[in-house]
Amino acid sequence: MIKNAVSHLRITLAALAGASALWVYSDAVHATSKTDPNITHMCGGVGAEHLKALQAQAHAFNLGFWMVEGPRGTYLADVPIQVKVAGKTMATFTADGPLCYLKVPAGEYTIVGSHKGQTRAITAHSGSMNHYLRW
Repeated sequence: MIKNAVSHLRITLAALAGASALWVYSDAVHATSKTDPNITHMCGGVGAEHLKALQAQAHAFNLGFWMVEGPRGTYLADVPIQVKVAGKTMATFTADGPLCYLKVPAGEYTIVGSHKGQTRAITAHSGSMNHYLRW
């Protein structure tokens, strides 16, 4: 009877672990574009598991950036972002976490973010994955 209960407990725990992993993956993978269908984005990384799930998807993208605050680089979320090419806004979205990946056509992009009433911008080229918007 105890062996049977332990067996059921192991099966239940395994099922919960699998469901949890799917939830983390699906929550970390956010890929939509509001302005231009040629630019796809995926942002997230709040919490170690979400960050790991997001980073596992990096291979599908060709531009990446982090949003951080202060000298220690505290991670930011809920940052409004604009992706521009030659001054024209190509995509707008709110970053769900500190790390964003973009899939963009080859070229140079200006990424603009706003946090606490301050705007920051960086210039990034497709193929570069480690830029920082820092407040």
